This record gives sequence, structure tokens and C-alpha cells, in this order.
Amino acid sequence: MYKYLSLFAIAFIIVSCGVNKDTTSKNLESQAIKINANKNLIETRTEGVLTDNEGFKDIGSFKYSVFYDATTKDLSKIINIEIIDKSITESYYFADNKLFLIVSEAVQIPAKKIYVHNKKIISSESVEPEEQQLLLEKGIRFQKEFQNNYK
Repeated sequence: MYKYLSLFAIAFIIVSCGVNKDTTSKNLESQAIKINANKNLIETRTEGVLTDNEGFKDIGSFKYSVFYDATTKDLSKIINIEIIDKSITESYYFADNKLFLIVSEAVQIPAKKIYVHNKKIISSESVEPEEQQLLLEKGIRFQKEFQNNYK
């Protein structure tokens, strides 16, 4: 009897977590849509050249845009575009100065999404674990750079 009750409890928890994960991801995507629609954000752009590890050979280019509130200086979004042999667009979304969503897109590849809470990945779509960690670290590094330059 206890064995079946335990199995039922575990199954219930797994199903409940799946529903919460779907609800959470929809809420975070809704928040990103609001940020994208906000025309009152200040945008700053930087463009440059990407070099090899030694810094001698040009291997591509980048475009980097930061979107933030002019009054509060709260970071809302960073878009990083890297063009090497293909173009990759990474969008990092922030609310209350916390990273909550990363979207990486390239031509003919499904969008990769990473949902974040308190600097930890809570869910992802179409992203390998190594790339998840790389994009998370990149988003945190971009946020620190923003805070050093704009606060």
C-alpha cells in the first residue's frame, strides 16, 4: 500500500513540476514581449571586430545593444549579434536587475531558450548543457559590465 502511495506521490510531483515549468516559461516569455514592446527604453549600440584568441586575426564582427530605463537605470535587455561564419543573435532579458530569459537564434536552427531564476537555469529548450552554462555565464558577465558602466 505504501509503495503505491509513494509512487503516486512521486508521479504527482513530476506532473505538477511540468505544469509549473510551462506556466513559468509562458510568464517569462510574456515579460520578454513587454520589454520588446517598450519604446521608452534607452538603447546604446556598440559594434566591433571579433579576433582570434591571440588577438591578431580578425575572425568576424559583433553588434551589441543595451536597453535600459533612463530614469532608474534598470537593465531590461541586451542583444548580442556575432557574425563569424554564420550570424548568431543572443537576447538576454532582465527584470528587477535579474537575468530571467536567454534566447539564441541562428538561421535554419530552432531558437534556443534558457529560463533563469536567481542565476540558475530552471528550464531550457533546444540547448545542450555546455551551451546552457556558456550562455548563462555570458549573460551574467554582460549584466556586470552594464552595472559597471551605467550605474
